[in-house]
Amino acid sequence: MAADAHNVDVAAVSDSDSARRRRPRGSILGYVPGFVFILLLYIIGQFAFPDPRVPLFDISGYRLSWVEVLLLAAAIVAMAEQVKVAKPGINNTTEVLLMGATAIIQIVLFALSAAKVPILSIFDSTEFFLLTLINLAQTAVAYQINAATLMRTISSS
Repeated sequence: MAADAHNVDVAAVSDSDSARRRRPRGSILGYVPGFVFILLLYIIGQFAFPDPRVPLFDISGYRLSWVEVLLLAAAIVAMAEQVKVAKPGINNTTEVLLMGATAIIQIVLFALSAAKVPILSIFDSTEFFLLTLINLAQTAVAYQINAATLMRTISSS
């Protein structure tokens, strides 16, 4: 039984496995944080729906408004972003820093809108505040996940 466990460990660090751990070469869109798209959806939604809390559709008595759909999408994107940086053996520091930059931009937009800067008034809402909190929470968790996976990668090398 111990010999079988040893074979599993050897297979986990074989050359074929390390080839899969390299960062896939993709487009620049792979680096764009998901919350950039949520931010764009929020801006479009502010212009498309005058009252974001009016029910958008009704499914078997469950009425969903635009803001509820957007918050659900934000929660799903937050979880997907955390999974994106949790790949062992891959340095995802760039992605995590871009997530943090997006969170900082959201904080600045909310603070300026709360200070009553007229052009940024669409960001002075409870909905945007909640989106900002979701983004901050997912960014903090992504930092921790990335640091833990990097530490495991460094210690196993």
